[in-house]
Amino acid sequence: MIDLRIIGGTVIDGTGAPSRVVDIAVDAGRIVTIGPPGSLPEAVRTIDATGRIVTPGFIDPHTHMDAQLWWAPTGAPSVLHGVTSVVVGSCGFGIAPRSGDDDEYVLRSLESVEEIPYEVTRRGVPMSWLGWADYFERLGALPLGVNVAGFVPHSALRTGVLGAAGRGGALDAAQRDQLRGALREALDVGAVGLSTSRGSNHTDALGAPMPSRLADDTELRELLELCGDRTWQINIASKGDRSEAGVRRAAEELATYDAWSQAVGARVTWTPLVVGPGDQVAWRRLLAFAEEHQAHSVPQVCAQPVLSAISFDGPSFAALIDGWAEAFAGYGDLSDDLRRERLTSSAFRDMLRASPENPERVTAPAFDRWRVIVSPSDAGVIGRTIRSIATDRGVDAVDVMCDLALADRLATVIEAPLSNLDPDALQELVTADSTMLGLGDAGAHIKSITNYTYPTTVVADLAHRRGWMSLERAVQQITSRPAEVCRLEGRGVLSEGAPADVNVIDLDHLAVGPAEIVADLPGGGRRLHCSATGYDAVIVNGTVVVDHDELRPAPVGQLLRVRS
Repeated sequence: MIDLRIIGGTVIDGTGAPSRVVDIAVDAGRIVTIGPPGSLPEAVRTIDATGRIVTPGFIDPHTHMDAQLWWAPTGAPSVLHGVTSVVVGSCGFGIAPRSGDDDEYVLRSLESVEEIPYEVTRRGVPMSWLGWADYFERLGALPLGVNVAGFVPHSALRTGVLGAAGRGGALDAAQRDQLRGALREALDVGAVGLSTSRGSNHTDALGAPMPSRLADDTELRELLELCGDRTWQINIASKGDRSEAGVRRAAEELATYDAWSQAVGARVTWTPLVVGPGDQVAWRRLLAFAEEHQAHSVPQVCAQPVLSAISFDGPSFAALIDGWAEAFAGYGDLSDDLRRERLTSSAFRDMLRASPENPERVTAPAFDRWRVIVSPSDAGVIGRTIRSIATDRGVDAVDVMCDLALADRLATVIEAPLSNLDPDALQELVTADSTMLGLGDAGAHIKSITNYTYPTTVVADLAHRRGWMSLERAVQQITSRPAEVCRLEGRGVLSEGAPADVNVIDLDHLAVGPAEIVADLPGGGRRLHCSATGYDAVIVNGTVVVDHDELRPAPVGQLLRVRS
């Protein structure tokens, strides 16, 4: 008798091949047989997938779950969206290796850019390892509910090997040799490759550039020489500049990385490729570059609008809105009573009103597209724009926002779409052969971003409802495509002998759930949460970990090691 059989389902195997109705037998964590309906032996458990699609488990190649897995090893909420394998350590951010002397600096750096509160990581992350290999092994000893692969983060590599000296500028030859030794050790135990960042917004808690940004070309090239047959990832320096000069700089930067990758036989996946508000040119030229260089250079794109959130119970994206910095100065350090006092102030509201709206600026006020996604006091405003509410009530948009926050006792959350707002452009990015879907940032931006929901969006909305691509193509883009780019052997496909990472999906009910605030972080910290409906089963290495949309934690996740 086998452990599990999935019968009667329409199997989409992740390769892009046409779907077919077959039965799947699982035993000892692997797929042992894929055969005609009715051909399988009895099983301890049978899942009747009649009328359902059956897919490989989804793979998220761009997460920041390095810290989160220590207090939430289930991999939720990503696993609730069919994700069975995650890649940690993106953009040079991470918590290993470590020197033992810079723990607070490392954790506060995660707070600065990735918006993972220090009070949470201080309580939830043991920081008990030194080398990256030690960190990875300890991670594997956790009761993981998802499989985990990892990049070696460049900033953590610098500080973890060199301590405070790693926060300096160009390194000497001896220091670079130390970094190479630590990276080689990590690659030897199966790290995906190196991740790094030159993005200007990536600063530490002191406002200084993250250590990876201080690395010169010599340092980066020497590290990449160790990454032959591997994949490396970079957040590029030239992102976000849509001017002619900016696009030219981006193309030159990417051409350099492509040449470096070709020279050592590696592949680079770069971030981000997004469509800024009003952009009709820059993204097309960068996509064209990607299509010409796809053998060694793969841009990551987000399959939905890139979002942030404005909230009122602490620091948020509000302070980054043009002209709002002074109004929200120190807001995160205030008591709730003083926050309410500030929201009531006419002077505060006038400062917000003074900043003009500009639909072509990511950081300008945008009441026509900002939507309420959490409001405990008024369910009727959920999903509506601030402008539409203001129009109905005959009041100013700023007053609507502040009054709603007061009525909700500061629990209001307003979704602020930043980029990928043009559906035609987004369709081209998502369906291009040269791109990879990612940028979900699971584990980071815990009170402002829910882009980790993208696998559900891809299948339910982009493929099933909008018809942007076939279901076979959609599934391939979030299974075998990231597995191939990140070299996660055996994952992302349904085939005999493959690990049994499987989703059984009720396509007609597949949807992203409503946003809500939950207080389940270490120390009672709060986060923005979106679950899903339509997942009859999410199976990791042969064990059901999500059963009819309900999490069933089980310690079945494995470390995914890349071998040369």
